[in-house]
Amino acid sequence: MRERQESETMQKQYLDFLRDLLKDQPYVALAYMTGILPVKKYGVHSALNMFTEYSMTDQDVFEEYTGFTEPEVKELCAGYGMDYDEMRDWYDGYVLTGFQHIYNPKSVVEAVRRHKFSNYWTSTETYDALKTYMDMDFDGLRSDIVQMLGGGRIKVNTRSFQNDMYNFRTKDDVLTLLIHLGYLAYDSLRKEAFIPNREIVEEFENAMSVGGWSEVMGILKESDKLLKDTLACDAGSVAR
Repeated sequence: MRERQESETMQKQYLDFLRDLLKDQPYVALAYMTGILPVKKYGVHSALNMFTEYSMTDQDVFEEYTGFTEPEVKELCAGYGMDYDEMRDWYDGYVLTGFQHIYNPKSVVEAVRRHKFSNYWTSTETYDALKTYMDMDFDGLRSDIVQMLGGGRIKVNTRSFQNDMYNFRTKDDVLTLLIHLGYLAYDSLRKEAFIPNREIVEEFENAMSVGGWSEVMGILKESDKLLKDTLACDAGSVAR
C-alpha cells in the first residue's frame, strides 16, 4: 500500500485477495491485522468491511496500549533518574478519550536507555516524507500548520480520508494522514488536531527548513529571539 501508492488497480487486487482469503471462510476463526493506516477504502464499499478497526482516531478499548500512560512514564523516570517534566515536554501530548496523557513508547524507551532526551522516533524516517504532505497545495493547510506550531488546535474532519497515502481531496485528508502517522495528535471529543510535543515540533521545523517555508522560519527565529530578550530583561530589543 505504501510502495505502490499511485497504483489503484494493484491496491484493489490486493484488497480483493485479502477479502477472498479471509471473509466468510470456514477455516478462519479470527484474523488480526496491524499496520500504520486503517483498511483502505475504495468505491461504495470496503473490500474488508468485516473488520472492527482501532486506529489513532478511535482506539476504543485499546486506548491505554496505544502508548505509555502517565503513571508508567513517572515510574520509569523515577527508576532511571530522569526528569519527568522534561520527559513530558519531549514525548507527551497524545490525548485520548479516557487517557489524557499518552507518550510515544519508542522515544521514552530510548531516552531512559541512553539517559538523554532527543529526537528518537522521528529519526527513524526522513523529514522529506513529512515535507511532501506539508507542501500539498490545499487552501489553508500552511496557515493551519503555522497555527499548530504556535500551540493552536485545528478542527479536522477525519471521515473523508480514504486510508491511503495518495488520494487527497482536502486539507482534512492530509491532516488525518498525519494523525495516523503520529505527527499530529487528535482530540476525538473536540475533533481537533494539534502538534503533541517538542519532538514533533522540531520535526516540523526540520521539514520547513529545507525550502519553501523561509517566511515562517524567519517568524519562528524572531519569536525565539523575542523570548530570549524578554527573559534577559532587554527592554530595548523587546520594544524593537
